[in-house]
Amino acid sequence: MYRATGVFMSCIVAIAAIQLAAFPALAADGLEFTASQLIWNPEDRTETKTGALTWEGGIEISSPDAEFGGWSGLAISPDGSALLAVSDEGRWLTAILLYDERGRLSGLAEARISPMLGLDGQPISGKSLGDAESLVIDSGSAETLIGNAYVGFERAHRIWRYDLEKSGAGAKPEQLLTQRHFGRLNLNAGIESLELLPPSNESDEPRLLAITEETLDPRGNIKAFIADGHDISWFAIEPREPYKPTDVARLPNGDILLLERRFSMLAGVGMQLRRIAADDIKPDAIVDGEVLVEVGQRYSIDNMEGLAVREDENGDLLVYMISDNNFNALQRTLLLMFRLPGDDTKPALPGRSSTLPQIPEAGAPFGEADKLEEVGQEPS
Repeated sequence: MYRATGVFMSCIVAIAAIQLAAFPALAADGLEFTASQLIWNPEDRTETKTGALTWEGGIEISSPDAEFGGWSGLAISPDGSALLAVSDEGRWLTAILLYDERGRLSGLAEARISPMLGLDGQPISGKSLGDAESLVIDSGSAETLIGNAYVGFERAHRIWRYDLEKSGAGAKPEQLLTQRHFGRLNLNAGIESLELLPPSNESDEPRLLAITEETLDPRGNIKAFIADGHDISWFAIEPREPYKPTDVARLPNGDILLLERRFSMLAGVGMQLRRIAADDIKPDAIVDGEVLVEVGQRYSIDNMEGLAVREDENGDLLVYMISDNNFNALQRTLLLMFRLPGDDTKPALPGRSSTLPQIPEAGAPFGEADKLEEVGQEPS
C-alpha cells in the first residue's frame, strides 16, 4: 500500500506554503487555532477498519476566533495538501493539511478565513443569506484545486458559482439557480449536497446533481435533482431513518458516496455513508445504495456535514469528512480521513491540486448584505 514518506510530505507542505504565501493574508498571523489528533474508537484503540472504511487519521480543530465553525462543504486537493471549506455563515476556510510518517492525517497549518461575497460584491451577512451548505470545485484541469466553485445555499435557496481562479476569495458570485427554477424547498432542509456530472454534450457546462436534506416528495422520499442549465430533472433518495443527507461526492466510475447524519438526545450523533450506483441515478428514479459504514457516538464523530474524495497513486480512494459544530460549545469541528479500496479499471477523478484560493487583504471593506429579493433575480 502506498504511504507518503516524510521527505515527500515535506515537499508537498513546502509547495503548498509557497503558494499560500503568494496571496495577501486576511491577517498577519492567519487564524489562531489548535489541532489535536484523534483516536477513531476511544473504547478500542486497536480498531482501524469499520465497515468498508479504514481509518487514516483525524484531527479536532478549535479556535477562539468567533468566525470559526459551521463548516458544511469541503474540497480537498488531489495530493491531499490543501483544504477549502465553506461555512453556514458565509465564509471560506483555506488550510494546508499535515500528515505523519505513515501518511495519516495529523495536523493543519496556515489556516485562514475570509468572507464569501454576495451579488453586490460585499461580504454576505446573516444566516438567512449566508447558509452555505455544499461545495464542489470544477478546476477544468488536473493541476489545480481552484477554478469555478459551485456553492449551494439553504434558507434563501440558490446555487451560486464563484470564479476562484480569477479572483480568489474576492470573487463575486454568478447566480445559476434559484427557487424559481427548482421550486419551494423546506427552509432549513434544502440543498445540502452538491456534485458535478459530465455535460450532456462536449460543448455544454457540467450538470449539477443536488440532494436536499429533508424536502420530501409525496411518497416520502428525499427530493433530489439534476440541473442541465435551467432544465431540472427530479429523482429521489430512499430515506434510511433516522439519517438525513448532508453531502455527496462522485467517484471515478460515476457512483456517488452519500454522507448522512442523525441526532437525538437519547442516542446522540450518528454517521452513515452510502454508495449509490451511477446507473441508478436517472429522472423519476428512487435510489438507495449499499451502506459502507454506520457508526454512533462512541466513535470520533460529530455533526458530519462535509465530504470530499481523492485518489492515491494505487487507485485507492481517500475519503475526507468535516463536521459542523453549529457554533455550539458542546460540539466539535472534526476533520477525518479514511481509505476505501478503489476500482483500478475505472478512470481517475477530475483533478484537484494544492493551489489555494486567494485571501482578501486585511481590512477589506464590509458593506451591506445582499437583499433577499436579489437572490430571486435571473442569472446574467
